[in-house]
Parts: sequence; structure tokens; C-alpha cells
Amino acid sequence: MIRLKILNAFFFGTIVLLCILGLLERLGLSGDLVARMLFALALVYTLFAGIRARSVQTNNMFVDGYRMTPLPNGLAMAMVVTGALGYSFWPGAVYANQIGGLVVPLGVMGGLALMGALFVPHLRRADVLTPMEFLQQRFSSRILLLLATALSAISIILVLVGQVSFLSGLSARFTTAEPEAALLVILIGVALPLVLGGMRAASWLQMTMAILAGFGFLLFLSWMAMDVSGFPIPYLMASDALSATKLLQEDAVVRGIAQVSDTYWLELVPTNWRIISLSLLGLAVGVSAFPPLLARSQTARSSKESDASIAWAIIFLTALICTLPIYAIFLRLQLTEFLTGLSVADLSRSAPFLFDIKSGLSLCGAAISDAQGAIAACGEGARLSATDLSISPAAFMTIVPDLLVGMGREIPQTISAMLACGALASLIAVVSACFISLAHHLALDLYGKFLGRNAPMSRVVFLVRVSVLLVAVGTYWLLTWPPFATYLKTPETLILAGFAVAAGGLFPVFVLGIWSQRAGKIAACVALLVGSGTTIAVLGALLGVDGFAQVAFSINTLLGADYPIAAAGIPGAVVGVFIGFSFARLAPVKLDNQIIERLSGA
Repeated sequence: MIRLKILNAFFFGTIVLLCILGLLERLGLSGDLVARMLFALALVYTLFAGIRARSVQTNNMFVDGYRMTPLPNGLAMAMVVTGALGYSFWPGAVYANQIGGLVVPLGVMGGLALMGALFVPHLRRADVLTPMEFLQQRFSSRILLLLATALSAISIILVLVGQVSFLSGLSARFTTAEPEAALLVILIGVALPLVLGGMRAASWLQMTMAILAGFGFLLFLSWMAMDVSGFPIPYLMASDALSATKLLQEDAVVRGIAQVSDTYWLELVPTNWRIISLSLLGLAVGVSAFPPLLARSQTARSSKESDASIAWAIIFLTALICTLPIYAIFLRLQLTEFLTGLSVADLSRSAPFLFDIKSGLSLCGAAISDAQGAIAACGEGARLSATDLSISPAAFMTIVPDLLVGMGREIPQTISAMLACGALASLIAVVSACFISLAHHLALDLYGKFLGRNAPMSRVVFLVRVSVLLVAVGTYWLLTWPPFATYLKTPETLILAGFAVAAGGLFPVFVLGIWSQRAGKIAACVALLVGSGTTIAVLGALLGVDGFAQVAFSINTLLGADYPIAAAGIPGAVVGVFIGFSFARLAPVKLDNQIIERLSGA
């Protein structure tokens, strides 16, 4: 109950602070100072988490003392699985791809449901400190532990790097700091609380960041609704806004400016259900076996409360998914009003702000930097419609304030900066989960099980603290390493690849460990190697990596040329599970009765 009380205090405290900042801005406080104060608020929350959660107890460093109650645990879990990708990319994906943009968030939510059905209650009954320790106890194989830990680290690093790469665009839009300096501040700011409190600090970080993210996401949307309709509850006004957009588009069709299909915006149902189904399944399998989420579920007080945590996380994600189209609706209405019928030749006078946005926008299918480029892309004398302007999903949240200001909307800097603060909070939440999981891999799963098998737990706890700093330094080096810059341009691909690695290599092993009483270490090792190898081959082929041309040809032949990267883990998961159960049947192993009893809850 103490955590719920503190969450309430942070909730109402944030409301009071926003009111004060809004009042001070009206009285003349500079917008830059308002933004700095809100970003400082995120760091204050982070510092609070470190001080409040400091501990030297083993259970606090790994499982938060098994004290997390379902509601805050579900909130933290939802924050981890959403992260900066969900906050910044998902609304833009819905705007760009309409209903098809909901594939990723629905797949993520399905992954939480699958994790709750297959793994969470059983792992909690096993009473282990980390998911990798469960595999070590279940199969009694150091080789399997080493392979699984390495694969888990690859999966986490891909997701971590993809998430953190969103920071550069965020810092460039809302601060005057250099991207590398902003990156260093955030990584150190996240690492210090984890050094003090381990998983306990990660819990506090994720809970408090959820408040900032929720305020940032909803406050800006409420302002958009108020600006358009005069009513600040967007959910009640979304239908009217969509109807108004449709009427404007129908009028544009009559005038010969827009296409008939434009009038059905956000009503079009995707036609390629094969790709959508594969993407949903691939994401669900990958998310269900993602180690930071499994570790998050272990902090509950019992297996029953672990299930309840999953339920709360799904409720929070459902609320987020229902909000995503509303962002698209209100922005689409304002762009339709502003752009419909506007001459391309008149853009430099009527909409010069479009040329000031250096990346993330395209007009008539081409990136634009000046009026001549716009005329070349659209044709001289062309009249524009809202569909001519495309917004990159990755840059959606950073571009929207600039678009609205350019169209003459007076956005309070407090609200605009709070939107960015929410994105920063989402980033901090997922980075904390990845950092602490990687630190556990280094300190417990590798050192504690290999190099220091007889080391006291106090030394392992100390190494967790050191490992957090090592992970932070390694992340900074990787993100600033010049050869890696190419991959940072598509962060969503890195994140999907991370989930695919978890699906192909880790999913089969957890399925065997929990659902097959006869599977031994040989079956688990073979399942992991075959599943992960298959997934890596599929990923290499889909990403066009040199040396995978033959694999790409085979994939095109067997799976189709349009096979989605979100489903890259499915072949590995299917093959790994099949191979693992086949080995378990051919060479069954008699297990320790204590392990069976703990997994079954007997």
C-alpha cells in the first residue's frame, strides 16, 4: 500500500507543478526555462527512486524483495513494454498506416497475455532470482546457461539501443544540448539509482516515470481537442473530429483536389491479413520470452499476484491503444483544414515551417527542403491535400508541436515540453529494465555461476552495482561508435530484431523447461541452438546482410517475398519447440521431484 500512496503523491504533485509552471509561463517565464524545469523534474524523480530504493539486501537487488503489488507492478510492466517506441512511434504509425498501425501495439499486448498464460505463474512458483537462474536450476547445465545468457544479452542490447536512439531526435527538438551530452546525462541518471537499489530502484523508476509519461501523452492530446472543439476530453470529441475531416475530404473530392479513397481515412481495413497475422504472432512470441519482462513479473509477492500484474499491464496497454487513433484524428483534421487546396507554389509564403523541419516530413512522396523541391515533387500549379504530406512515425511526436505552431496554433510551452518529458520518462523506464537485466546477467548468471561459484552473495550484489555502470558505459560506446550509426536510423527494426531473437532462441527453452517434465539439458541446448540459428538466418536474409543471399532466396520461396521482419522469430520458435520436444521424447530425463513440485505449485 505504501507504493500506491507514493504514486498518488507523485500524481497530485505533478498536477500542482504543471499548474504552477503554466501560470508562471503566462506571467512571462521563458519557454526554454519551462522545458528545462520539466526535464529536470524527470531527473528529480529518478534521484528520488535511487534514494528511496537504496538497499544492500539480495532480494531487493534481484526481485525487489518479492513485494510488488499487482497495480504498480502492472503499471511498471506496461511502461517497460511500451518504452520510447510506443510513446513516440505508435501514434505516428497509426497516422501513417491507419488501422494497420495498430499491429505492433496489439502484438505487444498479445505477448503479455501469452507470457501470463505460459510462463509467469510457473516462474514465480520456482522462486528464482532471474529467468536465467530458472533455466540453470531446471536443466542443471552451465553450457545452456551460457548460451541462454548470451542470447538474452543480444536480445536486450538490440531493444536497448533501438529505444535509446530515439533520444537524439528528442534532444535536438526540445533542448539546446548536444545529442551525445544528453545521452550521457540520461545513461548516468538511469544507472545511479540502479547502483543504489538494483531491481528495487528499477521498480520505483518505472512507476514514477509512468506518471510523467501519462501526463505528457494525455495533456497534449487534451490541448489538441480543446483547440479544435472547445472541449478538453478528446475521447468524447474524436467522433465529431473524424466526421468533420470526412466532410472536408468529400468537399475536396468534389473540387478535384483529393481522391475518393481519402474520405475513408482511418476506416480502411488492411487487406494483407497474412502479413498482419504473422506480425502479431511473431511479436507476441518474442515479447512473451523477453527477459526484462519475465524478470519484472518475478517481483510480485505470489504467482497469483504475478497473474494480476499481467492483467493490470494489459488494461493499461488497452487504454493506450484506444488513445493512439485519437492523436491521428485530431492532427488529420487540422492538416486537412490547413493544406486542402493550398498551392505548392505558395508554400514558401503560406507554410514556410514545412521547410524548417529538417527530417521526418515528405511531400508528394519526396523529402523537401525548399519551395523548388516541393514544386519538383508535386508539380507546378498542383493543389495539395492532407494525404500529400507524410509524417515519419519515428518523428511523429517531435514534429507535431512544430506543425501545429506553424499552422498558427498557440501551444503553451508547458504542454509542449511535457509531451517531450513524457517521451523521456518512457525511455528511462525501458532503459532501467534493460540495464538491470544486463547487470544481473554479468553478476549472477555469468560470474556467480562460472567464475565465482563459491563467492558470497554480498560480492555478487556488489558486482551488480559495478555491472550497471559497465552496461551504461558500453551502451554509450555502442551508440557513439561510428560504424553502428547506420543501424540507428531504423530503431524500430532493431527493436523488432531483438524480440525476434527472444522468440527464436529463448521461447523454446522456456516452453521446454516449464511444459515438458521429460526434457533434459540436451533437448534444451539443441532447441536453443537450432531455434536461434534459424532466427538469425531469417533476420540476416530479411535485412539484406551479406552472406545470406541463399537464405533470402529460400525464404522468398517458402515464406513469400513480403515476409515481415516482426515475424522473423516464428520459424525459429516453431523449429526449436518441435526439435526440443522430439529430443525430450526420444531421450527422456528423470527430474528432481522438488523442481516438479515447485513448478506445479504442489
